[in-house]
Amino acid sequence: MKLQHFVLVASGLGLFAIGCGDAPADDAPAPTTTARVASSLERKLVRPIAVPTDTGIGQAIDAFIEARAAALTLTAQQPLLKMSASGRRCLVQRFDDAAGLEAMTRETCESDVLRAGSQVYASAAVSGRIVRFTDEGAKPFEAFDDDKDGKVDRVIESAEHFDAPVVLSDFAPDVSIAKDGKVATRTREDRDHDGKFDVESITATTSFELTEPRTP
Repeated sequence: MKLQHFVLVASGLGLFAIGCGDAPADDAPAPTTTARVASSLERKLVRPIAVPTDTGIGQAIDAFIEARAAALTLTAQQPLLKMSASGRRCLVQRFDDAAGLEAMTRETCESDVLRAGSQVYASAAVSGRIVRFTDEGAKPFEAFDDDKDGKVDRVIESAEHFDAPVVLSDFAPDVSIAKDGKVATRTREDRDHDGKFDVESITATTSFELTEPRTP
């Protein structure tokens, strides 16, 4: 009976055996991998998602304010003049409820902005139509009309606003978040401007670590 002789060879990737004798070794070194760090991850949505239509975006801010003041029975106060930090003359107008408490405030300055509680609406200077909506409440998010066509093109959501937890494997097969971080924001975009979000990206409080096969 013949004996097989083996030599253990050390490498930077670990230990593996090289067979010597009549029969060649069947075992090959395990595939090596490499880690890549990313600040964000992006994917194309398998099923496009309709953009929201309840943010006020696309509406004329004058008509929007008039309708909201009428619905809530608010009283418009005389606009006050103030100077901005850049020296521009600005107008600030309050809208009070039946108890005399401020319910909305409109400031027309470098931009035209309506603030109603935690909600903020900003209009474009030329069109006078709302192009940005921000909710600064317990579940913050922002919506943008980037091409000013009257529809939402992009939404940035805080983690508190997610309707379901983010599944990391939807973005990459082997990904984790470094140093006990967590997903911080999600952005959805309608890049072809057809009224549906087709791309989604996420950021984390730290960074993403992806493990990928190393090219020989």
